[in-house]
Amino acid sequence: MTTINAKKGELVNLINGLFQVQELKGKTFGLAVSKNIKILQTELKDLEEAGKPSDEFMALAQQVNEIANADEEGAEAKIAALETENEELVKSRREQMDMVTALMEDEMTVELNTLSEKMLPEDITASQINNIIKIIE
Repeated sequence: MTTINAKKGELVNLINGLFQVQELKGKTFGLAVSKNIKILQTELKDLEEAGKPSDEFMALAQQVNEIANADEEGAEAKIAALETENEELVKSRREQMDMVTALMEDEMTVELNTLSEKMLPEDITASQINNIIKIIE
């Protein structure tokens, strides 16, 4: 185990990197990756909850996706009109995302399982390594 002091945003990047490598083979490697994902999910729960869109916003987003997928011509104007009709909802979501962005700057300390170089699977890529480098010793 190692203590990581980082911004929440950096830990979000780390958990995304762990999700990218979770399909790679290796019992010891897989176990460490899974444990770290679980730890980070628990530690970042507040961030996830803060960023969760409202049901109303999700319904609006679904409408926007349907328009974008069904009608290439005129879609931009229809989407803009829909956003104008739901101005308060869109504004509220933007404010929520601004708050989440601010939360991602918060520092936190977390204990994670380290990965030794020997533990890394042979087929891991440099890109994947870069995404989890904080926990490789």
